Amino acid sequence: MTAAEREATAAGREEALARAAAERAHGATVSVGMAVAMGALAMAFAAVLLAYGFVRAQAPAWPPPGEPPPPGVWPWPAAATIAALAASAGARAARRDRRWLAGTAGAGAAFLIIQVAGWRHLVAGGVRPSAGIVASVVFALTIFHALHALAALIATVPALAQARARRYAGAPRSLESFWHLVTVAWLVVFVAVFVL
Repeated sequence: MTAAEREATAAGREEALARAAAERAHGATVSVGMAVAMGALAMAFAAVLLAYGFVRAQAPAWPPPGEPPPPGVWPWPAAATIAALAASAGARAARRDRRWLAGTAGAGAAFLIIQVAGWRHLVAGGVRPSAGIVASVVFALTIFHALHALAALIATVPALAQARARRYAGAPRSLESFWHLVTVAWLVVFVAVFVL
């Protein structure tokens, strides 16, 4: 090996090491940013659920007299729960196999479609957000959550594009964590509003 070849090899190694260090630094920045964002989202959900808890605790009866009860557990909330769990499981499996990423996006889209169908069913039955405190709680919590599910679905699109271009290195942990947060938040909303 000539001196020029040794220098080129050394320069290539240095460049690869620098690129790897930059990727690690970017990954760390994304991880910290996602942790801060998820903490803020968790606090926002906690605040909304706490407000719901205060309203419900102060009501003499739940639902208050003259107001329709919250929708039953089946089919809308239960179907949405199944879709949310499938999206979360798909996000975890997508770290190993890119084919799961499409399943994650599909389950997330199914969750949103189920939510919209549920709201339309409520409105068609005369239950609007203005129908009383119970209806406003159901709409506020489910719409607030659906916006976050939509954000998770949008965040999945770049990973899907990478998978289609065969530049897929596995779903980032931040995407998986975001889907898990959205799923856990839905489970809490589901239990608080539709079960208790």
